[in-house]
Amino acid sequence: MAGTKIKLKDQLGRVVRVGGDGTNGATVGKDLRWPDGSLVQESQIRNSGSQAGGSTGGSTGGVASTVWKLIREVPANLQKLAALAGVGLAVRGSDGSWHQRSIAAGEGIQVENADGVAGDPVVSLAPLVRPAAATVSALRLVSESADGVRHLDPTDAASVAGMLGVSITAGDAGAAISIKAGESIDDAGWSWSPGFVFAGPNGALTQVPPATGWEIVVGYAPSPTRLNLTFDEPVKLA
Repeated sequence: MAGTKIKLKDQLGRVVRVGGDGTNGATVGKDLRWPDGSLVQESQIRNSGSQAGGSTGGSTGGVASTVWKLIREVPANLQKLAALAGVGLAVRGSDGSWHQRSIAAGEGIQVENADGVAGDPVVSLAPLVRPAAATVSALRLVSESADGVRHLDPTDAASVAGMLGVSITAGDAGAAISIKAGESIDDAGWSWSPGFVFAGPNGALTQVPPATGWEIVVGYAPSPTRLNLTFDEPVKLA
């Protein structure tokens, strides 16, 4: 059979045979035309929303994008992504399948915007929760013992050894107290000068270094209302 074999641009190695009396294919921008007779331009094929006759527009506002309807073989990954339903982070499995995931909170970890829909996921340390052994005020350094937490006494060795963190809620004995042991605390009632913050009597936070007992650096104040918690190793004063 006379003619020419032409290899198709696919992944199967297929060919077609064009008879000897076949015509040359049309070329975009040269002799390929829309049904209304106007010349097809390359920009019209590449830009979503292009129409016959050269008009542009559409829902993308003329932003360049591929018109997959005009492509013989849409990549498999794109087809699988398009088939995903719901919300979440797209993840490709080792077998080529696609899944939607969200970041799950674990023990001591809290997550905001876990599926990324409302914004970037934010992972942070969750506050510790302990029962109060006595009345506990907010924004005090607390110590933990077998019966719960209480204000830390920087002159008592056992209390210093049980140092846990800074309370961010208050309550009477038996109440659940939330405690931060890392990251930062912001409070509009503070008026720190830039510098270190120490543990004072009864767990109070102060910028006056102690003269007796243990020196405990709770953190550093970079601004009047923020405290970055660091908890340096307690130092016994002479």
